[in-house]
Formats: sequence, structure tokens, C-alpha cells
Amino acid sequence: HIEHRLVQQWLCESAQDLDAFRDFYRATEVNSASRQLAGSLHTGFQEDWLRPLLNPPGAHRLAGKDTLVARAQHEGVQLCSVSDGDGSAADAARIFHKNGFVVLLDVLDKAALRRMQALSADFIRIAVAANPHGNRGWRRYSLGRTTLVGAGLALADSFPVCAVLKEIWNSENFSVQCSGGDFSLPGAGAQDLHADVPVKEVADQLYALPDAANPARTFMELPTPAVKVYFTMVDLDNSTGPPRFVPGSHERTAREDVPPPGQEPVSVRAFCPAGSAIIMDQRVWHGGTQNRSEIARPMLSVHYAGPDYDESVLKDGGSIPFFGTYYWCYHSGAVLTERFQALSPLCRKLCTNLCVGASSSGTCANCGKSVARGRTGLPCIGGPRGSWLCLACWVQQRDSFR
Repeated sequence: HIEHRLVQQWLCESAQDLDAFRDFYRATEVNSASRQLAGSLHTGFQEDWLRPLLNPPGAHRLAGKDTLVARAQHEGVQLCSVSDGDGSAADAARIFHKNGFVVLLDVLDKAALRRMQALSADFIRIAVAANPHGNRGWRRYSLGRTTLVGAGLALADSFPVCAVLKEIWNSENFSVQCSGGDFSLPGAGAQDLHADVPVKEVADQLYALPDAANPARTFMELPTPAVKVYFTMVDLDNSTGPPRFVPGSHERTAREDVPPPGQEPVSVRAFCPAGSAIIMDQRVWHGGTQNRSEIARPMLSVHYAGPDYDESVLKDGGSIPFFGTYYWCYHSGAVLTERFQALSPLCRKLCTNLCVGASSSGTCANCGKSVARGRTGLPCIGGPRGSWLCLACWVQQRDSFR
């Protein structure tokens, strides 16, 4: 009961951020058809689907940790435990470079997992209210960018994750670009394989890579410019549906597009317990599997840029939402100063590009309304850099392209 009260107090402190996220999500992740359905009483959503996120850990577990580790091994997926000074982080990095993803065990302790599970429940309620049927297929959701909720960035300084990232990039000078997440509800079907980058033809046009020494090399051929790290909020088992990956496919994305259904290569499922982390190259081919359970299956995410990454490679400045390049941008101005100061010293170092600053205030280029860039204002789509719109005007501009 004390733990529950502490979690609720923590969420109350995030209420302002959650309200801001609700408006941001409705603008960026909801289309006109979903807006007409929003608030419908016939969504089929059941609050009981959130019970493992709100009840004490372990009450919902269908399979133990050892069982999930064994299932992953049967798939050919090694689950790594990372400790300080024993070479385990380097071993995990080698798996990442080979396969395009790696799964880490025991990343979140009990208290951190409880807080993030409760936050996930709030995210799910907001998303379902705005998108009753899903925004990535039936009962399947992307949360978009959740960076506005500064408390969620406490995930960013996880020791096992940061230790492996240091080995991946051979540097401590990586940084956080944004946070996000996705979830599926009971009854969600499987996703087709995809990569979290545009198709090859579009990518070749969207990403610039001036390299006099290697003029033929494309951005997609670089060694790991950025990664996405998923933090699992529930056990990913046969029932809830683990993500699947095609090992080594991150090295194919620069040359070929993901094959269509019916021509897909063999994939493996990343079974793992709640509190794990999945570090993935965003070029790796992957997809969600069916949710056959009676609970929601959320994963929160943090996007990290490597030490050599420069978002100037984005020809559109990350402003065109249809291609998802905004995930490759720093979500500048998203984090309120008081939330930033509440983060750990390492989190503040990693998230230094996200905090509200002197340049965060501006006006909408269309209606003249005051905006907080990154929170209540977004860059004009395809417009000149430095031109911003309020959320309402941005939605109008986006919908005009459809």
C-alpha cells in the first residue's frame, strides 16, 4: 500500500505533463476518422486489461523468467545479463552488431518497473480515448513521442543499457533524442515485417550524407547512427506476443526493402520478462505478433543518437510526419525545466538537448498564437527551418496533404 501511494504521488506530479501529452498525441497521432470516433462508448476497451500495470508485480505472470529465457533460446535469441566489469556489456554489443538487436535482462528494478507500468496505463488510456480502434492496425498503437512527460525519461540512464551503448559506439558521448512507446490490446493481430526507416527509394532522397572520401555511401550504410531501446512493461510470452526480428537484416536495408508478406524471411521471437530492454538498430526488420492474452502489452522506448550523429542529415529537418523522420530529431523544448532538474545527473547529461530553453518560446507562423516549441508548437511541414505552427494549425496543414 505504501508503494502504491508513492506511485500515485509520482503520477500526480506528472499530471501537467500528461495533459500536455494528451493534446500533443491528439494532434500528431490521430487522423480525422479517429477524431470522429473519439469518446465512443463502443471501443471495446476494458480497464481490466490494465491490471498487470496497476497490481503488484507477479500477480499476472503466466510464465516464469526461466521459462521465457528457455523459449528465447529455443528461438535462437540470447538474453543477456549485464554486470559491471565482467565483459558482459561487450558481449551484448557483439550480439547487437551481428543481429541488429539484443535483449537485456533485469534492466528495471521493482520500484522503477512499478512507476513505469503505472505511467504506461495512463498513456494507454490517453491513446485509446483518442484512437478507439488503434493507429497502427486494429488494437495496435504507437504512442508517438512521449518526451513531454519528463518522468518517463528516468528510463534513459539504465546502467545495463548505457553500458551496452558505450560498447556499441565505443564512446560515452551518446544522447537521447526522444522517448516513445507502443502497445497492443487483446485481439490485436500480427504486424507485417517493417523497418523503422523509410523505404529505400524515399530514404535515399530524405537523408543527405556529404562524404567526399566515400561519395557513393548512403546514410543507411553507416554503422549504427542511432538506436531505439524498448523497455518491456509485461512479460512478452506466447500470450501477450513478443516482437519478432530478422537477425542481420539491418545490413540489408540500405540495399533492399522489406519483403512483402508471403516472401518474408525467417524471423525469431524475442521472448523476455517484464523489466527487460530490447536495443534495436532502427534498420532491422521486425514486427509485432498477435496479442492472444487478456491484458495490454505496452513497451516504452527511448531513442539514442550516437556520438557522430548530426540531425542535419535530414533534408526535411524531420518536419514531414508521413516518413517518421521526427524520431531522428532531438525533441527540443519538450521537457520542462523542473522535470529536467528532477532527473539524475546522468539523465540530465543524456537529455541536455530536450530541455525548455530561451529559444523554446515562439509564435505560430499561421495564426500568431504563442507556442512552446516542442510542446504546443511543431515545425511547419516541409517549410523553412525555424518556422513553427501551433498544434491546431499544424493539424490543418498535415490534413491538407492527405
